[in-house]
Amino acid sequence: MVLKQWIILSFFSFILVGCGFQPLMTGQHETPQTFKLKVNGTGYSTYKFRRELEKQLALTPKINDKAYVVTIAVSEGYVPIAYGTDATISRSQVQATATYSIYDGAKLIAKGVVTAYSSYILNYTEEFSTRSAQAAASERTLISLAEELSREMMLKIRSLPEKEEKWEQRIDKDHNW
Repeated sequence: MVLKQWIILSFFSFILVGCGFQPLMTGQHETPQTFKLKVNGTGYSTYKFRRELEKQLALTPKINDKAYVVTIAVSEGYVPIAYGTDATISRSQVQATATYSIYDGAKLIAKGVVTAYSSYILNYTEEFSTRSAQAAASERTLISLAEELSREMMLKIRSLPEKEEKWEQRIDKDHNW
């Protein structure tokens, strides 16, 4: 009986090896691009933003062997966006902004500003629900800001001129010109 199970197991293993089967949950074989973050700001917002940005950057594929230094200034503000009939604020908006600069050593290679928004309803009779909605909106905004910033950083790094030079060298080698 054991021999029969071993033969069946060997047969299925042979079939799976031949078809190109690869397990889905093996993890990332390539290390992510290296960044050294310098985030300026105060309080929980800065902490939350940094942690979310680190998560996003850990998922980015490695483009080159450089370690980029990224300085980021984070600010967050609240703006009323809707008023009730009695002139009280009924809806407010969280706006978070990250002003960033990317350096390769001492050389500035890119800079920009990324902004994210999220809104929440104000209820003056329920202070707890208003504060809870404000905290949730702030957290959503910071997560969105980290996602957007990581995408923009990778876009700027991928579009550096040195990539074009490598492309031209590869074309020359391919065509033996």
